Amino acid sequence: AKFHNYSLNNTILIAMQKPDATLVAGYQAWQKNHDRHVKKGEKGIQIIAPSPYKVKQERDTLDPKTGKPKLDAQGNPMKEVVEIERPAFRVATVFDVSQTEGKELPSLGVSELGGSVEGYDKLFEALKESCPVPIGFEDIPSGVKTLIHEMAHQKLHSHEKEKPAEEQISSRSKEVEAESVAYTVCQHFGIDTSDYSFGYIAGWSSGKETTELKESLGKIRNAASEMINDIEGHLLEMEKAQTLAMVEEADRPPEITFYVAECSEFHSMGEFRENLSLEDAVDLFRKIPPERINGVKAIGFHLNDESLPVNEFDLVNGNRLQLQELKDLFPQLAAHPAVQKAFAHIQKLMPELAEKEVQEEKPSVRTKLHAEKEKAEKTPKKRTPAKNKAKEEACV
Repeated sequence: AKFHNYSLNNTILIAMQKPDATLVAGYQAWQKNHDRHVKKGEKGIQIIAPSPYKVKQERDTLDPKTGKPKLDAQGNPMKEVVEIERPAFRVATVFDVSQTEGKELPSLGVSELGGSVEGYDKLFEALKESCPVPIGFEDIPSGVKTLIHEMAHQKLHSHEKEKPAEEQISSRSKEVEAESVAYTVCQHFGIDTSDYSFGYIAGWSSGKETTELKESLGKIRNAASEMINDIEGHLLEMEKAQTLAMVEEADRPPEITFYVAECSEFHSMGEFRENLSLEDAVDLFRKIPPERINGVKAIGFHLNDESLPVNEFDLVNGNRLQLQELKDLFPQLAAHPAVQKAFAHIQKLMPELAEKEVQEEKPSVRTKLHAEKEKAEKTPKKRTPAKNKAKEEACV
């Protein structure tokens, strides 16, 4: 689970020397690639590293067209000296990250799933993308682990029936391999299945010879490594797509913005602020002092939807909510979810407006004005002093 990119033998060597190791690299690699330094006095972990070397060797010169040796005038094979690489291995020393200090290592985030709901969903989607065969779902309790177990069977044993009978492995070996791969992959992504897997593997592997087990371990390591790399690749693609979507969302203008006007009828008179959040708009609305009011102050909205014939209206005018007026005049705009949400939100921010709206329903403002007009017409008019009359005209 920790060292799926290492060979089986090196994985065992690391585990034998430092069982708690998580990330290993050479002394120089820690410095050059990660800006970290091995702590003084730390004991290295020894592994086997490839160390091929080149030698010069004389061989027959081959004709590139026929692939056969070229012949000289006497009919003898022509010779050439070539440089060939021969495999060899040496002991190399590596150090675990816990033995180093320096710059923090970057995290890709794909291994920190930890069993959370979001992580579970992402991992499951990545598994479905990684699986080369269709997946069917039934109501079973074990979820991810069972899916990986079955994917491991497909990866390791799908062509087993095509082999001669004597070369096919037993059901016991198949189950040991599949569950070991499932355990390793789950462990890598932070899902501990040891309570189930260890007993399952022990039951199937009892009686197997050491050589048979080691052969299975090699297949397990290879299959687990391929599955981990494939799943991580899909997780990274999902993260990139998610990040891209977040960037696009951040660049997109907000669906609805709000404005505050000191004069609702003529925005150019007095203070006017736009492109606000509703909370900021309410705060500014309340801060406009009464002595500065040039008209009836208002809080309004602008909906970023050019398909509508009207996309701007007052939420609050004076001390009244404008929901009913909006419904009467522009029902399509009033029905928009963002507008409905804005009206619901402002009633929570300014509950006093909702109360006044209810109070003014019986009778309505227009009914009151009509009654006052009728009363004024029936009441004998009084002479207005010139001084007061001038004030009234100025107010008008």
